[in-house]
Amino acid sequence: MDKIESYNNEKFIYANERIDGPYAEVGSKMQTSKGEEFTINYKLHRVGEDWRVYDLVIENISLINNYRSQFNRILTGSGFNELVSRIKAKLSDKSDQLE
Repeated sequence: MDKIESYNNEKFIYANERIDGPYAEVGSKMQTSKGEEFTINYKLHRVGEDWRVYDLVIENISLINNYRSQFNRILTGSGFNELVSRIKAKLSDKSDQLE
């Protein structure tokens, strides 16, 4: 994710969309200035009249599944309090970077 966030002025290519009731998936590709392509699929859920993104799948890696695995490792090894401490530390680091 950090690698993708560091890009700028890249070309985004819409590939397709699929709607299944209140769920949808939009496929896209990002093409770098060097000609590299990365697939980015957005998974959405309809809430009222709005579509909300609930997962990003970048190069076949789901952010939700990635976070779930990390959280499970911490919960199994160190417990809930450690998980909360790490999340608070990450949020604190992010807010410090924004200032």
